[in-house]
Amino acid sequence: MSTVLIPAVEGLCPDQVADSPFHRLTSLSRQNLAATRGLPAHERRLLTEHFRDTFQWEAVRPLLPLRLVALPDAPPWEPRRCRSFYIWLPPDDIRSADDWNGLDDFDLVLRLFDFSPWRPTLAQRFRSHLGPPPFDPLTPPVVPPAGETGGGFSW
Repeated sequence: MSTVLIPAVEGLCPDQVADSPFHRLTSLSRQNLAATRGLPAHERRLLTEHFRDTFQWEAVRPLLPLRLVALPDAPPWEPRRCRSFYIWLPPDDIRSADDWNGLDDFDLVLRLFDFSPWRPTLAQRFRSHLGPPPFDPLTPPVVPPAGETGGGFSW
């Protein structure tokens, strides 16, 4: 069984999150929400000011990966050997919005978000004191359960 050393990575604290175009989005007023209650969600989102401009692929791509914020009280991640290693990979195969066709929600989330800042928090819950080296703490929450994918993994 091969193992990989997962190095220490600093998580982002809330005050380190860069300003983004997502802050321009405003929600509909209560009156507008009530008036548009019958509209499907995808039509209601288009009523939000700046929605189309903010979520065009050309506007989102330079911001990737969208970094998740680490909990401020999480202990630092100590480098250790694990049987798996989650790394965010850039979606180089996505060149336009049409390339998203055929991808499911899971693929979308993996291509947009970097889960690395959550490693110290999840490591508190997923531990292996006996037996083989543990999996990367990000593997259980990020990789879908084998029963859902039909992969037949033995772990």
